[in-house]
Amino acid sequence: MGKKTFQVAMIGISESERNILRNIFKLSQYRNYTYIVAVPGELTDILIVDADDPQAMGEWRQAKGGTATGGSTSYRSNIPTIMVTHEEPPDSILHYIRRPFVASRVINVLDHLANKELQSDHERIIGVDPNQKLTTEPVKPAADSVVKADAPNAAPTLTALVVDDSAPVRKQIELELKMFGIHVHTAETGEQAIEYINKNYYNLVFLDVVLPGIDGYQLCKMFKKDKAKKKIPVIMLTSKSSPFDRVKGALAGCDTYLTKPVKQETFQKTVKKYLK
Repeated sequence: MGKKTFQVAMIGISESERNILRNIFKLSQYRNYTYIVAVPGELTDILIVDADDPQAMGEWRQAKGGTATGGSTSYRSNIPTIMVTHEEPPDSILHYIRRPFVASRVINVLDHLANKELQSDHERIIGVDPNQKLTTEPVKPAADSVVKADAPNAAPTLTALVVDDSAPVRKQIELELKMFGIHVHTAETGEQAIEYINKNYYNLVFLDVVLPGIDGYQLCKMFKKDKAKKKIPVIMLTSKSSPFDRVKGALAGCDTYLTKPVKQETFQKTVKKYLK
């Protein structure tokens, strides 16, 4: 599946909040759905409106009445819209983001619109390195794949370690885990992972097979030999899918094996299984 870019326009959003959203959008460059601030003069895919600003709401209502122009950006009347608010809005507003912005929640609401309102043919894919070619069949997004994005921002009580030498893959997995309220540490090498595992306790460990220096199989064996940590679920990540690799992972003591790229539904089921 190729990357798809959605242009996002904003009405009534302050410059400081626009900058925050721009930085959040930058996180999506590592994913198959990419979000950017709308280019002036072009039609947009998604609209973000400040629901706490009466003037912004007035402009939005005008846009709903027919094709309207806000500044130099054009809006179509049926454009999918996300409301930004301090308080929880009425039930009639389906898509909203509560202030202050949390990156994982913002990305999740945007993904919801991309999947549902924009009728995307693809399920979100995790573990994709943009430097590698990806081919997959289109599928319908799972009915339970969207996490409620505006639940209270409770402090994380669970922690995961993600070990992968690909920065885009680490960021994708981190974003997905944060949607479960999981605090995430990331490591690029086996040596970094050892430092983290010696200083912290984790509820989950995601471990790439191919790493600089110590590989994933060796790391998994080390974790499982430690009496204090052997019960921590270790999920091996690999681009290979041969029976030999699975047997090798099982011998190393891993709890399960995911082949990259991973469909979001499969990833979420695996996380839920090992958090029980």
